[in-house]
Amino acid sequence: MSSGLVGAPGSSAIGTKGVPRAEREQQIVAVAVDEFAERGYAGASMVAIARHAGISKPLIYQYFGSKDGLYLVCLHHVAGALLERLELAWTREDDSVLSRINTLQAVFEALEPQRSAWKLLYDASMPQTGEIAEAAAEYRDRTLFVAASGSEKFLRARGLHDPGDASALSAVWMGLVDSLVTWWLAHPEESAAEMTERCRRLIVAVLSPFSS
Repeated sequence: MSSGLVGAPGSSAIGTKGVPRAEREQQIVAVAVDEFAERGYAGASMVAIARHAGISKPLIYQYFGSKDGLYLVCLHHVAGALLERLELAWTREDDSVLSRINTLQAVFEALEPQRSAWKLLYDASMPQTGEIAEAAAEYRDRTLFVAASGSEKFLRARGLHDPGDASALSAVWMGLVDSLVTWWLAHPEESAAEMTERCRRLIVAVLSPFSS
């Protein structure tokens, strides 16, 4: 499994002859991720994806079978790469607040090649049944497991063992991550490294005793 998301399409035409199929598929997926992220599954247009990719619509169906097939490939690229990094970061965390920087760094680094991918992960218009729904549910469960495990470890170190506390803290953490990524999307000039350092500064500032 790749440790990074599919990069944004380059300036060369995708539909030119001689491009290896694997490379062309990656380029199509990169275009499709942007389209699905911007318009959602329901609003995304296969015609628009083909036009932006510089190929014919039938070629997309030849490669991916259907809109569902293309969306599923995009979902695997996005969520698979992100979770690979998140799960690795989780193994390096301790019970301190600052160690959660590892998780934020993993998110920013995974998304940096194509930041719009974050929106695809939270697409409310994706099918609610079938293979896409099952894959999305699995990715969500894995993400929540990482968040819940970190929350439980943090609370246990402080003598708190109520499962409801861990659940609530996990919800707060996931909301914080989403808010930070959303802010980052609005500031494309900021690199993943810069965003990670910004979060580190903010966490340290919040944890520091207030002095008048």
